[in-house]
Amino acid sequence: MRKTRAAARRDPEPSAGIIDAQPVRCRPQAGRRGVEAGQKTHGRKRHVRVDTMGLLLVVWITTGDIQDRDGAQTLLQHAQRRFPRLSWFWADGGDAGQWVDGVKQTLCWTLQIIKRTDNAKGFVVLPRRWVVERSLAWLTRSRRLSRDSEGRGQTSATWCYIASIRLMLRRLNPISDPL
Repeated sequence: MRKTRAAARRDPEPSAGIIDAQPVRCRPQAGRRGVEAGQKTHGRKRHVRVDTMGLLLVVWITTGDIQDRDGAQTLLQHAQRRFPRLSWFWADGGDAGQWVDGVKQTLCWTLQIIKRTDNAKGFVVLPRRWVVERSLAWLTRSRRLSRDSEGRGQTSATWCYIASIRLMLRRLNPISDPL
């Protein structure tokens, strides 16, 4: 990731990011699952944190019945250990709540909730949020990640990192893409 950021003339260590959660359907053989309340999806959730370029920083896999804000708390703890320079991030309305103030006090991070306006109809591009949505779309283009069939959540997270590595390698050398 650091080489990809440096090639784009960015600081190798990210200082800002965007978080989101994506429900993913699971096959019946795929270990622990739950029902995601919003979309009625029976499966798991991918909680991801990407940098401002859309590169995957951290992914955390939970059962589908975990709220976005609960998964985001664990995700942020992992991100804090791996990327100490991070200090700013954006999230959607599903991550709003009392824990936002706790993040500001305990982690000394700035968190901005980006909400959709009430009068908006259909698809609306939200500032900074489109980056994480695009990254999730890139991940689901990988056949192995379109539906979760792994027995363990950690295996599913590993496949997310592998797909992300492929995307970063393509940015570094676009001609050598084997597919």
